[in-house]
Amino acid sequence: HCAGHDMVPAKSKNGGGRIMSDESINEALLDKLRQCALKPAENMEQLRSVAARLHSRAGSQDRTIREHTLERLRRKKPDLMPLLLNLLENVRDQITAASIAGIIHECISPKSGVSRSTALRRLVDLNATNIVVKMITQCSSQSSNLPEPLLQELIFILGQLAQKDTKFSLKIRLLNSVKTFHYLLRVHYHNHNKMLVPVLIVLKTLARNSNTTAQLVKDGIANTMEKALVQIGFSPSIRLRLLLNVLNYLTKNNRFCMWMVRTGLVQMLVKMFERWERYDGKMRIKICNYTLLTLQHVCATKAGRNAIRGCNGHTVLYKFCTWCPDEKLYDGLLTRVCSIVAMCMEKRELPLTSLSSPAQFTLPADTVVLDRELESDDSGGDESGDDNRDDDFDDRDCSLQNCGLPPVCQRDLDDLKMYDGFWCEMSGQESPPSSPSTLLSSYYTDPVHICRYNDVDDVNMLMQSSPGSYCPQLDNKSVTLSSLKYIKKDANYRTVYCHIASRVRSVLPFVKVAYPDLVGGESVSYNEPLNAKDRRTCRTKLLTSVERGLRQENATKEVCYDLDQLLANMSSRVSRDLCNYDEQRVGVKEVSHSRLNFESRFESGNLRKAIQVGTREYDLMLCADVNSSEHCTWFYFEVSNMEAGVPYVFNLINCEKANSQFNYGMKPLLYSVREAVAGRPGWVRAGADICYFRNAFPSSARRRTYLSLTFTVKFPHSLDVCYLAYHYPYTYSQLLSKLWGWSQSVCRESVYLRAESLCQSLNVNETPVITITAPSTYQNPNRDREVVFLTARVHPGECNSSWVMQGVLEYLLSDSLPIVRAREQYVFKVVPMLNPEGVINGCHRCGLTNEDLNRRWSQPSPVLHPVIYHTKGLLDYSVRVLKKVPYVFCDIHGHSRRKNVFLYGCSNQDSWLFSDRSQPDVPLDYLVLPNIMQNYSVGFSLPLCKFGFERHKEATARVTVWREFGVKRSYTMECSYCGWDIGIYKGNHLNTTHLKEVGGSLCAAIACLREETQWRSQAAQVTQDNGGLSTGEKEVGELTIAESQGHSDSSSESDEDEGS
Repeated sequence: HCAGHDMVPAKSKNGGGRIMSDESINEALLDKLRQCALKPAENMEQLRSVAARLHSRAGSQDRTIREHTLERLRRKKPDLMPLLLNLLENVRDQITAASIAGIIHECISPKSGVSRSTALRRLVDLNATNIVVKMITQCSSQSSNLPEPLLQELIFILGQLAQKDTKFSLKIRLLNSVKTFHYLLRVHYHNHNKMLVPVLIVLKTLARNSNTTAQLVKDGIANTMEKALVQIGFSPSIRLRLLLNVLNYLTKNNRFCMWMVRTGLVQMLVKMFERWERYDGKMRIKICNYTLLTLQHVCATKAGRNAIRGCNGHTVLYKFCTWCPDEKLYDGLLTRVCSIVAMCMEKRELPLTSLSSPAQFTLPADTVVLDRELESDDSGGDESGDDNRDDDFDDRDCSLQNCGLPPVCQRDLDDLKMYDGFWCEMSGQESPPSSPSTLLSSYYTDPVHICRYNDVDDVNMLMQSSPGSYCPQLDNKSVTLSSLKYIKKDANYRTVYCHIASRVRSVLPFVKVAYPDLVGGESVSYNEPLNAKDRRTCRTKLLTSVERGLRQENATKEVCYDLDQLLANMSSRVSRDLCNYDEQRVGVKEVSHSRLNFESRFESGNLRKAIQVGTREYDLMLCADVNSSEHCTWFYFEVSNMEAGVPYVFNLINCEKANSQFNYGMKPLLYSVREAVAGRPGWVRAGADICYFRNAFPSSARRRTYLSLTFTVKFPHSLDVCYLAYHYPYTYSQLLSKLWGWSQSVCRESVYLRAESLCQSLNVNETPVITITAPSTYQNPNRDREVVFLTARVHPGECNSSWVMQGVLEYLLSDSLPIVRAREQYVFKVVPMLNPEGVINGCHRCGLTNEDLNRRWSQPSPVLHPVIYHTKGLLDYSVRVLKKVPYVFCDIHGHSRRKNVFLYGCSNQDSWLFSDRSQPDVPLDYLVLPNIMQNYSVGFSLPLCKFGFERHKEATARVTVWREFGVKRSYTMECSYCGWDIGIYKGNHLNTTHLKEVGGSLCAAIACLREETQWRSQAAQVTQDNGGLSTGEKEVGELTIAESQGHSDSSSESDEDEGS
């Protein structure tokens, strides 16, 4: 039907004729369609005619007719999509079905304008995926009897839905239709018709999911892919690009990689890449990129590496390195090529006696360390796996036992009585404002699971008192940590720090106190711009690294520092007070040699070995976490005996993170003792020629190689003593020193402060828990106040979280009017360091058990995870004994792959679990705090906030507290290691001043949270009664949009969160 047939004559008032408007024609046709849809079997001919005419108008060559028709079809009110889907599903006439499918096709076609996204989202909401898949499955089984145009239209629609439906792979799997699309590829790859491209789009989405990938591989898709590649050829096209992208995702399955080797696909890909110069423009970059990604995945298997070497692939790839155009567009390709070449090289082991850490801690007998889960995190999200992986899961097709939801182990109420003293301010038995707060002495969990008090007199007092009444007075002190005993009130910070540091128990012996920690080292006071990456320098370093791996090096290498050897030569572990003589060492030359000296045997230090490989170039190796061979990222070490103004190159050659902010503007940190002595103290961003890339040394996982961080430093002074670090260090001793200082300066008339030992860690170090509120009054007793629970530093490498926590504590103890009001509203419970052992021993991710403690919240062991166990116990006590669900819970983290500051929360509607999504959500509960933070913190990024969570996040603090204790405002706060790309600090590094400001902003936001939430709730209710949209609802709506953008920008959390 041509467009002219839709022109219907009409009578005008003057008797003349005119042409009916497009709007009238469309309305007439749609009215007729609705009437016919009521009884489609009886009105088949009429329905076929109306559907054909609508299809003709939706795809008309006349732009005006087409746009008017599509605008009407996509209009939300009245919504026509349910009508079209219902007809498509139920009509028996194939020609009519093809027309209906064609109408939907035009509505969602990429060429049909920006409003197509609205139509696509509506189709996803109407479960169009299931309807179309069922029809395709039926068509495929009876293809000889069905017209191909209908199948083409259905495949096209499904291809568009696949890119929008987040549960696409799950739906296909539940319908048992995965093999159908392999069948369609097998049938249609040879004729290059309209079906091939949408089939490849569908397969690309299925290949992103590990479950559906396994089904495709089992069904023999490797052979089909090989035949399809031969048929499509090496000429650049959309089909070739899509096919290579499908291969990229399929090769994340090891079994498919083995099939690739057997079918000869690896050789074909190498041959294709050899022709890279024959491709043009953006298509060249895309084809080369997907080819390299696929080869990179294949290299993860030994057979794959052998196959690449067998067809001389590494030579082809190295040739690309030498001829690669000197354009920014090719930098990513060069990086991937060098990575593949490094992985295919003959392996050269790191010059270490073992990849396992020299720090080994004997765990208590009769304990079992659980298998470590995949590390990802709302921190690092940071430490997430593949961002693009779409691992679906739904609890509708499994039992509760195997659905992945951790079992809840609820403690007995009698067991929770051990926490009575930690909540004594709620019982009305705390000291009045005129005298200091009452305190509970330290206790810890011993290997036989008995929580006991350290002081015999305290135990006797407890035995004589009734449950819940234990609140002993301890010499009018607000801090009862044993490490802080016997410190004089007039002691200076250095004395306090050395006193505390000397009593800290470490796995490996320390020989000194680091100077920056001794003086409370913070950042300099001015902003420091992000590093401008020098592409050409990085290219040169990358190629140099590859060449070093390819050739046998005979150059003499001198070992400058060897922690393993130092430990072996120590005759005994001498117990003595730690101190620092760096100021006296400044200006003193090492007479025996001219090379640099290194040291890292101090709290939070991490350097295992240093080897001089050039006149002023050093290869450095980091320690893995205690009892581990992994997590080499954090570094903190001393350097001395340098010359001023000359370039020293440092290569950290056993890094493990797949990428780093060092590639995106971050610089290492340098602290100069001479500068500090001259009155200019502070950590400064330093280094040039900073690059981060994969090298040829096999990692502990053996499937991959390590990465190198290389940078050049010019020291400001000769014969100085300097320190280099990954981020601003914040030690366990620094936390205790700050606590001592606050206890001496706090205003007792307006602040109730109590700091005590929650428990002792595995290596018998105290874990502080801090209570801050206003003194209780008759009009405003503590027991009537809400509880806010804050934690930090579960991952020891995330020292930025400790700086944020310091900002929190400083703000909570201040006398500003907002925080005075906040102390009157809330009781703040703070556990500032959840992983003291990891912090003390210079770990990056774990503690002493080689476990991510942020994956142990669902079932913590009182023996192996005492801090997590008892922190959760405090929460449990608040909820079940005090009947107070915390108003806010926030766990503070650092993020290694994002800039700025943002929050992760929990929403039923964005949960991975179907039973969660079936529960109603109240967005005000979790959206208001991020909205307030945007106004209080200049570097807070709403678009990065997200409120969904995946199955592997169930055992994190954020999700466990939300699910088990019903805390609606349960968050992870993420702070970048690097810097800012928004706000007034945009383009600058993030420093300690900024981090403390973030902590203060969090407190300020919490201070007004109740009032703001109540106002928005009331405004929303009033407007709902009046049938309108309130200002509060509008702002929450804006945040919802930002949140969804955060989802699309980062499908995986952090790794860092809870993990980065």
